Amino acid sequence: VPSLIPGGGLLPIPSPPLNLPLVNRMSAGLDLTASAQSQPPLMGNVDPSKIDEIRRTVYVGNLNSQTTTAEQLLEFFKQVGDVKFVRMAGDETQPTRFAFVEFVEQESVARALTFNGVMFGDRPLKVNHSNNAIVKPPELTPQAAAKELENVMKRVREAQSTIAAAIEPGATCQPPYILYIHASAFK
Repeated sequence: VPSLIPGGGLLPIPSPPLNLPLVNRMSAGLDLTASAQSQPPLMGNVDPSKIDEIRRTVYVGNLNSQTTTAEQLLEFFKQVGDVKFVRMAGDETQPTRFAFVEFVEQESVARALTFNGVMFGDRPLKVNHSNNAIVKPPELTPQAAAKELENVMKRVREAQSTIAAAIEPGATCQPPYILYIHASAFK
């Protein structure tokens, strides 16, 4: 199941059209296996536990700050393999931003690299091997998740009471109001 890490500025806009179908690029004689094996060496002090994540991640640059969303990148890169995470990065106030896309399988990276130079919206993408793993939120223990859910539900009840009081002074919010919150809201 692909996960999405919000990077801010997620606005609902149409996804950009693709210029070339993936099948045509892949059938053009690209040796994707050789590309996957020729990953550049990692520089500096790299946490050994992060090497696999880094090898499954691509850097995506030259993104339009005003129109590109993490959701669009997720959909776009799903063409080459299952996406595990997308993280938007860079300053939203600048004309261009960058992102990191982590795949479930390392083989997807070689296919993603074929998108280097492909138009995404109004700009050609810059797709390279990543030197970094995506910084992810800490995993919640079951106890911490239960406490977070309890706090959220308390705020929901308070909001429901405030709304009910605004609509009908003196009334309190009573069931059958039920709110379902997906567990991914706490990641």
